[in-house]
Amino acid sequence: MIRPIKDSMGALEGALESLLISYQYEASKKTLVIVLDYPDKAAGADRAFLRLRFMSVSDFHRVPGTFADLQRFKESYSTRETPATTVVQRVDIEKKEDSLRITLSFGSFGDLAFVFRSLWAESRSARATKTSKNTWTYHDVDDGKPVDFYDPFA
Repeated sequence: MIRPIKDSMGALEGALESLLISYQYEASKKTLVIVLDYPDKAAGADRAFLRLRFMSVSDFHRVPGTFADLQRFKESYSTRETPATTVVQRVDIEKKEDSLRITLSFGSFGDLAFVFRSLWAESRSARATKTSKNTWTYHDVDDGKPVDFYDPFA
């Protein structure tokens, strides 16, 4: 079950060391959606996922890092497309008059920097089952429905 998080900014600030699963910036809609593997798991869960939906986004910049293979990702990213592991290493937030400027730093991946006016956060918890040496399946803690690790809010 997908659950809204009341303190969206608190969820964002608590995202340090979270695995980046995906992001999608849509300039025409002025939205940025970031999905992370989140440390705040529900009871009985092996994994928790966090979806951050930034709205009224402007001045979006992808600042490339030092890892050449990851520099190709600009307005979207999925961990499904690379064996590299990317985690949130820093969250910088600057308050502006009617918006916030944020920089999310991911080490050698680089940064995402942008301005936004509102944020919506949701979580989903899952149980994990190892099905082979390097393969896991995930099921929602509440309803048992399958969860795609690479797209857990689908």
